[in-house]
Amino acid sequence: MGMFLLSLSRLSTRWMGPDRSVRFFKRCGQLVPRRSAKKLPAAVVAQHALSGLGYVPMKIECLEQSLAVWYSLNRHGHPAELKIGMRLTPLSGHAWVVCEDTVFVHTPGLEDFTVVASYPAWNATDTQPENTVSAP
Repeated sequence: MGMFLLSLSRLSTRWMGPDRSVRFFKRCGQLVPRRSAKKLPAAVVAQHALSGLGYVPMKIECLEQSLAVWYSLNRHGHPAELKIGMRLTPLSGHAWVVCEDTVFVHTPGLEDFTVVASYPAWNATDTQPENTVSAP
């Protein structure tokens, strides 16, 4: 499953960009029912999501890795937040996932990054569209 998820995240971010890819993965996670009733630990779920890294015949960047981990953690009931950050010296960007005070897809110097985009956790039963304004 990890190989498929990483490949799909790679293709979706290249063709649709990060915002549409996040919406796509969120929608897929809400439509597909969970297979198992037992809740696996977050570290195990993240490890399974990244298990195909050595087998995919393309370079999988941190954004694609983070998207796969974010999807998997939320899908298994762990509230995970996807973050994308930038730093100026040296100019670079990085994507990572925060779940239950644990950082996945970590890089040295992560505290130097300024978050420029953040995608919150989603619930598999949450089906309300994202950009709706509710009347008071």
